[in-house]
Amino acid sequence: MTKLGLFDRWKRKPEPQPLVDEKKTAEVARYQAKDHQVIRDLQVRTLGTVDTYIEGKAYCKLWDRNIDVDIYGDAPIEYAEKCVEAINAMSEELVDTICRAARKYCLDFLDAIGGASLNEIELSVPVDADTPPSEMLKCFEVGALVVIPPRDPARIGYQLSGNCDWEEEHGIEIVILDGRLVYLGEFTGQSPWSDH
Repeated sequence: MTKLGLFDRWKRKPEPQPLVDEKKTAEVARYQAKDHQVIRDLQVRTLGTVDTYIEGKAYCKLWDRNIDVDIYGDAPIEYAEKCVEAINAMSEELVDTICRAARKYCLDFLDAIGGASLNEIELSVPVDADTPPSEMLKCFEVGALVVIPPRDPARIGYQLSGNCDWEEEHGIEIVILDGRLVYLGEFTGQSPWSDH
């Protein structure tokens, strides 16, 4: 057994070396060499101490702002690009479905908390059963597109996460598969490929 000196216990442990994912770094470099890039500012980021993901930015037409694009696992950047294009080509019917589901989520949440807490919530617009669905877009916004490896690359599935007026702690999560809403509620990390 090694005996520690008086000051040895205060010595700092060496800093771990940053995780390098050469495959993802090369994929990012190939994508950035393209003439037209839907996703910008791509970088490989560390995820804990054993994994990495790719992060970038893309324009979201519905909220007229740039959002984060987080690409996990071995999901190709080109697949994430298709997801961004799908977001910006959402049908009016899909947007209406999202807004109606957001209104239901809001009303259910407000009903569940009731009482004094209800007075502390400031909604951007008054929300009740008669609130026009499109008005709900003023009460929530998306901040990130999350892309995981697709089970079927011919199908487009993605997750949007963001903030909403009524649920500051857990926010909002919108999961789309093949242009259909499959989940909308508090953020729980739902996959488009789960059985909804």
